[in-house]
Amino acid sequence: MDMPSGPLESTARLWRSARYLPETARLLGTRYRALFLSYAPSARPEGEAAAVADALAFADFLLGQHRIALLGSELSALRRDSRHLRRGYQLLRRGDAVSAAPKSRLRRWLGL
Repeated sequence: MDMPSGPLESTARLWRSARYLPETARLLGTRYRALFLSYAPSARPEGEAAAVADALAFADFLLGQHRIALLGSELSALRRDSRHLRRGYQLLRRGDAVSAAPKSRLRRWLGL
């Protein structure tokens, strides 16, 4: 399921990704929206787990942006949310396209 782009779709993507990054969305509050809308044009989520891929790519975006000042509690929440998603999914990138593949049970058990 590919997601179309545009301002309305970016807002819909924001709410879908917030479901997978609940602590981060809660602690960032209105900044979550502004940060997500600045990230959204740089990624095109695809596949059955497109919302998960979008959330993982957004978490990577936030962790990689040194100009974004996150408080300690916000950074901790972001890392917890990201770690929780990465237990079950692997982020795959192809250019600006991002998708998420479920990890096998053995990989989850080993923590990979």
